[in-house]
Amino acid sequence: MDEPIKSTQPQLKASYITVILSENVTPRYHFMPTMPIIEDVTYGKVQRNFIVQVYRKKKSGRRMYSEGNIIRPRKIQGWTQPNFSSPVFRIEDEFALALPLRSGSNPTRRNHTEVVKKFLKVVLRNVENYCDKSTLHGLKYIGDTSLSLVERIFWLLAFVSAFVFACYYISNIFDKWNSNPVLVAFNPTDATFNQIPFPSITICSMNQIKRVEAERILSEQNPVERQLLNDYCNFNNNSLETAVQSPNWETVQNFLIRVGQTCSDSIKSCIWQNDNISCEEYFNNDLTDEGLCCSFNRLPAENIFKNPDDYTYLNHTFPKRIYDWSPEKGFKDDNDGDMGTIPIRPSGSGTHLGLSIVVDAQTDNYFCSSTNSIGFKIVLSNPIETPKIQDYGFLVSPGVEARYVIQPEIREATRSLRSVDVGKRQCFFQDERPLRYFRSYTKRNCRLECQSNHTLRKCGCIPYYLPKNKKVLDCGKRDEKCASQAKEDMELIYGNGSSCNCLASCYEMNFETSATYSKLYQMSKNQRLENVTNEYFV
Repeated sequence: MDEPIKSTQPQLKASYITVILSENVTPRYHFMPTMPIIEDVTYGKVQRNFIVQVYRKKKSGRRMYSEGNIIRPRKIQGWTQPNFSSPVFRIEDEFALALPLRSGSNPTRRNHTEVVKKFLKVVLRNVENYCDKSTLHGLKYIGDTSLSLVERIFWLLAFVSAFVFACYYISNIFDKWNSNPVLVAFNPTDATFNQIPFPSITICSMNQIKRVEAERILSEQNPVERQLLNDYCNFNNNSLETAVQSPNWETVQNFLIRVGQTCSDSIKSCIWQNDNISCEEYFNNDLTDEGLCCSFNRLPAENIFKNPDDYTYLNHTFPKRIYDWSPEKGFKDDNDGDMGTIPIRPSGSGTHLGLSIVVDAQTDNYFCSSTNSIGFKIVLSNPIETPKIQDYGFLVSPGVEARYVIQPEIREATRSLRSVDVGKRQCFFQDERPLRYFRSYTKRNCRLECQSNHTLRKCGCIPYYLPKNKKVLDCGKRDEKCASQAKEDMELIYGNGSSCNCLASCYEMNFETSATYSKLYQMSKNQRLENVTNEYFV
């Protein structure tokens, strides 16, 4: 007698079953469904494959009897239903047979209820065990059966309340991280001096035009120079405003060089790291918003501007080695940045390792000042930036000693920050925000360029000190009001400056400066200062 085929399907209640017989099955087999039958079927059609038990009938005729859990059929020709009624079909060949089951013959519902009860008991026992073993505050009291129902409900409400508040604050923290995922933190290691350049120093005399040059222009009948003299010294001569058209850039440049106070006129002595150096070799004439100025350790035009012909340095005396430095590139060679290259790097801190200079205001040669006083303006900036001296320069009066203490601030970004959206990290890498005039992106360069574009759209001209194409007209006195309004737009927090998209650079270097002043007295006795006499000091 063959062993029964054991079912591996889950228990389900069925109204109909379908049996598929193969070719090697003969009518000498009886089909007896063993309860419970496991499958969900449709009438006359197999919905899924299932397994049923089929038994070979005995050769000798017997009545139905049970042997253990197996029901033995009596000998009969054909097929019978479980209630031993007449056969539905007689099997000759392969076919499918659908047999209806009696409604009371399937105990699936009773078994299902028992399984559910056992499952709930197991779940409840595991929950109580978890609450008892948990280290979460208050959770063990919920499953403590020794406590009253009121006490357990109290601890349940307390735990749920704490959980809700925790979810609320976690959600707020997540929203804050999602809106601003960039964390600004202090680097645990200090930057060394060979990693940063010495700042660029720009010194400008407040005297816009030398007296001897102004007297020459007034004595001559050159309408262009007289108009420029009127523009830069704010004369109230309306006839000059319409006498000639606005001069081109070359004319303005030559005029400013001729009438301004040059580096050789202003700077008399230079000391770098306790050694005397040639001022003419390391200071260059430069045109800024304050007029003709002198700059130290600033990169040449070809390293700052995309088209250096639009903005020309004057009296080039740069060292032979010029390093293409930027805050993002930095210094890659320890030998770069010495006195033979530019930008120069400091060797250390202190006055003996800094820069000391003596400047001459030439007060007897003053004709018109950019402010209400006499002296100089000084700005310390990044070597690749164009300084704004007119608004942010430190004032230095004649007869005083000024000491400036510099504290570099370096901003660096990790490589993984590139994958963060610009709107969330709030900074640009060099290749993400190309500028029209400047080679390197900084926030200050971006705003200067934006101011230049805005002034051109609003006034049809650009002031000479802003980056521009040299074919564009320079703003003269007649355009002064319009240019001032355009500048004011840029300085307002919610003005047109907010539409420039000038975020900070992801790699940025700034120099925080603090200044102290003291009155000079017999400084010329210091023999280290060359070409300096008592006439320069009080």
